[in-house]
Amino acid sequence: MLIRSRLATLLFTAMLAICCVRPAFAENADLTLFGGIQHQGKLTFQSAPGSASNFVQNFNPRTFGVFGAQISHGKLLGGEHTLEYAPNFIDSKSKALIYHSNLRVQPSFSFVKPYGTAGIGVVHSGGNSLSSFGTKFAFNYGGGVTLAGGPIGVNMDVRGYAVPKVSIIGFAGQQRMDFVQVTTGVVFRF
Repeated sequence: MLIRSRLATLLFTAMLAICCVRPAFAENADLTLFGGIQHQGKLTFQSAPGSASNFVQNFNPRTFGVFGAQISHGKLLGGEHTLEYAPNFIDSKSKALIYHSNLRVQPSFSFVKPYGTAGIGVVHSGGNSLSSFGTKFAFNYGGGVTLAGGPIGVNMDVRGYAVPKVSIIGFAGQQRMDFVQVTTGVVFRF
């Protein structure tokens, strides 16, 4: 019951943040519905170019996957708020609910909008697995590109996540758990 009340509180807080922030930045707002894959490991400048192709080659739909929604706002400087669900987080025996708010830097070149982003949030992992660690704060960083000439577009995104001080079932575990996420989605601009 404690897990359900924490999830309900997390969802309520996320929805409240989205509803309160949206009117303040009414120009250049968009909603992205996305799906993608996750894999344990770090995202660095050396690993980024090969990350997407390695994920596609090693993709196992039973053990990795994520889907969610993101609201972005602002022009050159803005923000984004993301709520996502991973039914098979890191392995097939755990799941995760992830929420984060980020600063977003996005220059605009006609219909091509590359961006960089970084922020903080929470990851709640549960299930019957060693990768189930409860609710932890997380940092994320990454970037992508949005292609949108009209009210509908496409988004591609690569991000790294760092979850500090992960302990599993009472063991100290890792000092930090890292995972990489690659997603693509449909963008609705309003």
